[in-house]
Amino acid sequence: MPSPLRLLIVEDRPDDAELLLLELKRAGYEPTWTRVETPEEFIAGLAEQPDIVLCDYSLPSMTAPDALRMLQDLQVDIPLIVVSGVMDEGTCVNSLRQGATDYLLKDRLVRLAPAIEHALAGRRLATQARTIEQERRETAEILRGVVDHAPAAICVRDATGRTLLTNAEFDRLRPTGGTGRPITHDRRKLTSVEQACLDGADKVEGEETWAVDGEDRTYLVVRYPVVDGTGRRFAIGAIYVDISRQKQVEEELRELDRLKGEFVATVSHELRTPLTSITGYAEMLLAGDADEVHRRMIQVIDRNSRRLLTLVEDLLTLSRVDSGIAARMDEEVDVAELVAQAEGVLGPAMESQGVALEVQIAPGLPCLLGNRSQLERVLLNLISNAVKFSSAGGTVTVTASMPDLDRPTVDISVADTGIGIPVEEQEQLFTRFFRTEQARLQAIQGTGLGLAVVRQIVDGHQGSIAVKSAADEGATFTVSLPALRPAALVRQ
Repeated sequence: MPSPLRLLIVEDRPDDAELLLLELKRAGYEPTWTRVETPEEFIAGLAEQPDIVLCDYSLPSMTAPDALRMLQDLQVDIPLIVVSGVMDEGTCVNSLRQGATDYLLKDRLVRLAPAIEHALAGRRLATQARTIEQERRETAEILRGVVDHAPAAICVRDATGRTLLTNAEFDRLRPTGGTGRPITHDRRKLTSVEQACLDGADKVEGEETWAVDGEDRTYLVVRYPVVDGTGRRFAIGAIYVDISRQKQVEEELRELDRLKGEFVATVSHELRTPLTSITGYAEMLLAGDADEVHRRMIQVIDRNSRRLLTLVEDLLTLSRVDSGIAARMDEEVDVAELVAQAEGVLGPAMESQGVALEVQIAPGLPCLLGNRSQLERVLLNLISNAVKFSSAGGTVTVTASMPDLDRPTVDISVADTGIGIPVEEQEQLFTRFFRTEQARLQAIQGTGLGLAVVRQIVDGHQGSIAVKSAADEGATFTVSLPALRPAALVRQ
């Protein structure tokens, strides 16, 4: 199928113009054309936006150099090919220097079609190059605008320490723009951090304190390498973010946490003393000769005081962890003894609820190294939770094993046959005060602190905890804790 082509032919001889058209048709073009002879006609023809101009070198009223000058003056980007009957080498070279795309002799028009194809391809490439350059300039302006108006101070320096770019906020911090101590100078030796960026580091962060406007301010400084198209690191960028207010708020929050911890610890301690007394006297009364009515009343007092005592213990544990109070972590804890002690504490509650306890302890387990009372709290919370969410006739199974002999880690699992936990709620299980929807609907007593305490203690022992459950399918909590030594070395 012929290729359409819009032509502007600058030629005073119609026969020569006809020869050009015949050659183009023979080469597979379908030209639409306009022939002009004068400068006025030439300018009018350009308004029709031809694809290419074929111009005789010399006409009575104009020449090819005249046409080239008019194209430049009008800033029209249309290829012009000089076609002449006679041209010496100097004329050809001069035409090319003035902007002609090519030159041809009228008796050698076999080159006309390839010359046009070359000219059109060159025009397309030039158009693409201009578009790319325009987009590059626009992108550069956008980035420059973003950098200039960024609230953070920005500076880019090359490998010699010369400043390549700064933004308004950075300039404000320098002596010329502000009253404070400058973050940097226009040229200075690279610091070790900056050199590290040039040598291979992808990003280096750190905090620096500077005197700005008469006061010390803290900046988060992020330095990164600037890379050219070949991958060469030729400069270092630095972003300075003022985090003074953030640091102040963090300090205030830490102080609030400290005061909160002290308050909780004080209140919890004051509550534990009378609660311990109440439970002690309740035990004595239950061991006496009270009649059935009074015994039930005493049991209610005992049960609820123990609930409050458990809550107080959880609050105290969380308070100690939050306040960073160092707990003794060098005790050797035997897993079997730990389970037996928990069984002794929770046995009466399990018996009253009709829930059975099964214990499966693998022989020869290594001891754990940590805080005995905290690990007891972990087991008590997990087992009491399992009992609480199980109905009469259910079973709670406690297992302890060392699944991988190459890794001295003991896994302690507590599984129940209770109401289970929906998968979508499991991520929040260890959040303080979180309670599942089923627990709320069935009015199962609890504060939502038990599992949060377990997570805090396990994390403090460099261990991990996982849950496997689904609605109405029971739940299994597995705590993995580092062992003191390999099982083979434990005394039998």
